[in-house]
Amino acid sequence: MYSKIIGSGLLITTAFFAVADQYNMSLNYEPITMKNGAVTTQPASVVDKAWHVDKKTVTPITEGVYRIAGWGIGNVIAVQAPEGWVIVDTGDSMTVAKEQRAALEALLNDSLDVAAVLYTHSHYVFGTQAWMGENTKVYAHEWMEKHLHADNGVSALAGNFNARAMIQFGMLHPESGPDAFPNQLGFSMDKLSGEKGYVSPDITFAHNEIETHHIAGTEVIVLPSPTDVTDSVAYYFPAKSLMVTNAINGDGGIFNLYTLRGDRYRDPIRLVEAADLLLSYDFDFHVDIHGAANTTRKEAVQSIHAFRDSMQLIHDQTVRAISLGKDAQGAAEFVHMPLAIRQDKEIYGQVESHVKQVYNGIMGWNGWDVYDINPLRTNEFAKKYIDSLGGVETVIEMVKSSNQKQSLDGWQWSLYLTSQILEVDANNADVKQLRADAARALGQRTSSANARGFYISEALLHEGKLSIEGHELHSFQQLGQMMGVIDEQRLKKSPIASNVEYLRYLVDTQKAQGLYAEFNLAMNDSDAAFSIVLRNGIIQVAQLPNDGVTISLSHAQWSDVLLGKTRFSQLDPSLKDFDKALTLQP
Repeated sequence: MYSKIIGSGLLITTAFFAVADQYNMSLNYEPITMKNGAVTTQPASVVDKAWHVDKKTVTPITEGVYRIAGWGIGNVIAVQAPEGWVIVDTGDSMTVAKEQRAALEALLNDSLDVAAVLYTHSHYVFGTQAWMGENTKVYAHEWMEKHLHADNGVSALAGNFNARAMIQFGMLHPESGPDAFPNQLGFSMDKLSGEKGYVSPDITFAHNEIETHHIAGTEVIVLPSPTDVTDSVAYYFPAKSLMVTNAINGDGGIFNLYTLRGDRYRDPIRLVEAADLLLSYDFDFHVDIHGAANTTRKEAVQSIHAFRDSMQLIHDQTVRAISLGKDAQGAAEFVHMPLAIRQDKEIYGQVESHVKQVYNGIMGWNGWDVYDINPLRTNEFAKKYIDSLGGVETVIEMVKSSNQKQSLDGWQWSLYLTSQILEVDANNADVKQLRADAARALGQRTSSANARGFYISEALLHEGKLSIEGHELHSFQQLGQMMGVIDEQRLKKSPIASNVEYLRYLVDTQKAQGLYAEFNLAMNDSDAAFSIVLRNGIIQVAQLPNDGVTISLSHAQWSDVLLGKTRFSQLDPSLKDFDKALTLQP
């Protein structure tokens, strides 16, 4: 162990790591206390400073290029071009974007004429209206808006995605005290509920194509750069010797190859290829949407190499582990990285999670244990397991003893045991508190923001301290259902095609057995038309007309159908089977 003083005058004790065994490396820290009372780890405590987001600043990168940062983890990049300003990404909300624009204009002592807004991807697009002028054009990947609506619009996945994001980013955590988030990798509720000013793109880029555009009088080369999402692109400004990227910055820690909130598979090899493509261009300045800027060619190359090499290493060593006969957990325990690449770098995700994701992407969920092919139901397993240990009371004593060890393995074992107890005795208050104690202890000792968000949220949940809009949460599933509820406003803002496709995910197959019905839906306030068929427990939405009746509705009238205000049998008696097969919210 060694101790040191950081800038705040805080004494920190950090554990040395055994080179031979890196498993759970992100958990091997002694907790410290920050100024806001957050109990956390040294790497987590310095993230904001390392990423240069500890203060709200507008920083000149080179002549006519500015990095606007400190309003969260997402940077905004402003580039002065001959025919106006180009803004790359627009942040989390209108409130933030207005402040960012005002800060840039104050520095320049001039108002801005914004000629173009460029989106790198679908995550930081919600302040656009604050930058718009009379002739501003918006540019993005051709899939960007589709992905945006899938994650945030009327989608069967939106509730789950948003709920898990709230958990991971600590959105419901207190603002101060031990459970507060230690850095800007934790978000406020404004991330979800703040005023949104998204503007759809006017010009889109073809997937996986290198394109050259002349924007605001300057050349911009658009590079395919599918990092955390496949709609991601990088922008090269030759006149400024500037490369702007999304999530390709090795100085900020190991890229979040797998995010605990869940997301589509992030193939590490596509990230390696994206980095190699960047390095084939000649640029002196590199600004990523996340992290500090690289203001020399040498810094940029080192940073991008660090990013791509860590991704290749995780991929190649996971494949090596598979070749040695290891399953996902075995691979997570096996993969070793040079300390210079890994130590203190797991500030967002953690390597074990990344390895398991790569294993699953290559091999799927099945390992070598044939028990896993057809395991007992979760509840049945918990009952048998607890009985084998001597019953609930005996297992509770084991949990108490395990917590009292005040060790990582003690708290980890407590979480496993309490999972089984709560499966058979969901309302046991004593067990909930024991579980909360173990989860909080691990959350205070991890460098990973992802892991902390889940651990501390778990603790608060079981202590009855997690609530949203005055409603106490009793489960994370409850939060997902709340975040997934559709209403008139969400349906109004969502494209009609998304609203119609949503019907597919409302089928109750137990009720739908043996039912068949079909109709054609023609929108009377647009040119959209759909063929909708209920068959074999699924609803197929297509374009070619079927043999059923044709129903003419407006966007708003279709919303009433999805909201359960209008029954299908009211539209036409032949559609009564849709009423039987679907679970619509009242």
